[in-house]
Amino acid sequence: MPGNRFGGYVGEKRGQILQVLSCLLLWLLAQAAAAAEPISIVQGEFLPQESLQLPADNDPRWRPVELPDQWVEPDRFKQGSSGWYRFQVTAPASVDEPWALYFLRGGINLAAYFNRSFVGDGGRFEEPIAFNANRPLLFTIPSTLLAADGRNVVHVYLRGYPYFVGMYPFDVGELQQLRPRYERRVLLQTDLGFGLMLLTLVSAMFSFTLYLRNREQAPYLWFAVCAAFWAVFGANMSVRDLPVPGRYWLALIHSSIDWSCAMQMLFVHRFLDVRRPLPERLMLAVATLGTLCNFLGSWWTLRYLGSLFNFLSLTSLVYGFWFAGSRWRHNSRADVTLLCVGLALQLLFATHDYGLAVTRSADWYRNSIFMMHFVVPLFLTALGWRLLDRTLSAPREMAQLNQVLETRVSAARLALEQAFDERCRLERQQAALDERERIHRDLHDDLGAKLLTLLHSGENEASVDLARGALNDLREVVTLNPQDAVSLRGTLSEMQGETVQRALRAGVQLQWRYPPGVDVVEVPAGYAYHLTRILREAVSNALRHGGTPAMDVTFRIDGSSLWMRVADEGRGLDGSRPGLGMRNMCDRTEALRGSIHWRRDGGGGTVVELRVPLPEEGPKDSLLMS
Repeated sequence: MPGNRFGGYVGEKRGQILQVLSCLLLWLLAQAAAAAEPISIVQGEFLPQESLQLPADNDPRWRPVELPDQWVEPDRFKQGSSGWYRFQVTAPASVDEPWALYFLRGGINLAAYFNRSFVGDGGRFEEPIAFNANRPLLFTIPSTLLAADGRNVVHVYLRGYPYFVGMYPFDVGELQQLRPRYERRVLLQTDLGFGLMLLTLVSAMFSFTLYLRNREQAPYLWFAVCAAFWAVFGANMSVRDLPVPGRYWLALIHSSIDWSCAMQMLFVHRFLDVRRPLPERLMLAVATLGTLCNFLGSWWTLRYLGSLFNFLSLTSLVYGFWFAGSRWRHNSRADVTLLCVGLALQLLFATHDYGLAVTRSADWYRNSIFMMHFVVPLFLTALGWRLLDRTLSAPREMAQLNQVLETRVSAARLALEQAFDERCRLERQQAALDERERIHRDLHDDLGAKLLTLLHSGENEASVDLARGALNDLREVVTLNPQDAVSLRGTLSEMQGETVQRALRAGVQLQWRYPPGVDVVEVPAGYAYHLTRILREAVSNALRHGGTPAMDVTFRIDGSSLWMRVADEGRGLDGSRPGLGMRNMCDRTEALRGSIHWRRDGGGGTVVELRVPLPEEGPKDSLLMS
């Protein structure tokens, strides 16, 4: 029992100790969380004063203000465009880490004091004033400056330009908590903006160099000018020490927006190979009027009319988006898509940045950054690469087009040469036909009359038959049209009748063989004429020179060829050189695109073998009499 009592006592004490440790741990975590969260300052007091000397805290001119405090009332500038702010900050008396003041923007420039001790500023306060309108500022507070009672006072001296100055909420807290936020904002909004500004400027110089080398490429010029003006506007995000007084710098920044939009419209038109004089002149007029107002007008004109012209210029993004979309079917879809996406992003982030510039919401400004200095340089870089790619691919496409053109020219030249050759051939053929007609007329009038006289005055029957045969041949030559179609059967029948008569007069036995299926075959008259003359010459050679007692003439059709064989039983080839008749037979065979051979028969006679192709189409113009 005593042991159980002792064990229960120990367990009870252990539970109490765990509860105390848990509460202590929760308290430490709460203190750490509270210490880690910076203090956002949104309320304070304002005192108008031009001097950089700290004002007295009991000055009756101090009046309460709430941040953001934008100087837009004309009465605010009657005493100048500078003033002092005073803020109460509660902080622990002793800290392990140094504290800091973190200003999201310096607008235009400021100096900070903690418990009336200087902790930092954004640069020069004389013209040209250091430009911190879009730059964050971080000032370290030594731990020795913290008040022992935890009540601290922050004084901020703010200087700017009428309608372009204002005090925005800022944070006070541990340096290790504020430094990452500051460095992240500097990287994204200042350093990266400066790098993209340099990239845009290099793109402008490169494009202008290409334009100087190729003056007929207008898109290079408009791209270069657009990129140059945008580089000037991009400098507004990163340049602190101005090269000119702030009045002219702000006028230049406002005007660069107008001219960048105008040049971008011209570039979009030229990039899509079109010209739109009316909107181009209107946009150039807006940019010109905006520039005149910015440089010649008052601070109010620069602030409000300049912003109005900027708004009108940005409406060109809507027009550009609509116009690029309307050219979808007329230009490269890749180019149109690139333009539409880039212009849509510009329009979207221009609206975002405009709202961010005029917002009174501290949380929105704290959690957002300006985006146009990202989007436009990247968009212009993409357009520059695309323009360069089009330029580099142009010679290759031109070479391909030249090759196609040369091919077409060669084909056209060949067609013209063929047409010329065909015309020459037709002219030669017509000349041959005209000459043939002349010869025919001469033969009919001269030789025909003489043969007719010989026929009527012949002394014997042989002379009369010879004259009659010569007259028939003459009529055949005169009346023949080589293009007329004739029956192969009729041609062979006429050839058979003539050969039979010649064989009977010479006392030679003739054997004649027709090919099967010859009744349905038609051939040109010129084809039949050459075939008849070849057979006549072959028969004449057999009758005159062979001394044959018998002769065999055979025709056959083998596929698309006609075969003729003339065999005799005479003396055969005597080895002499071919005469005029055999040469004529060869010429006629060549005209028929065939072949002819002579050989000695086994029995001692001569065999003439002819093979000629049957015409595949209608009458051939080339089958003229020779």
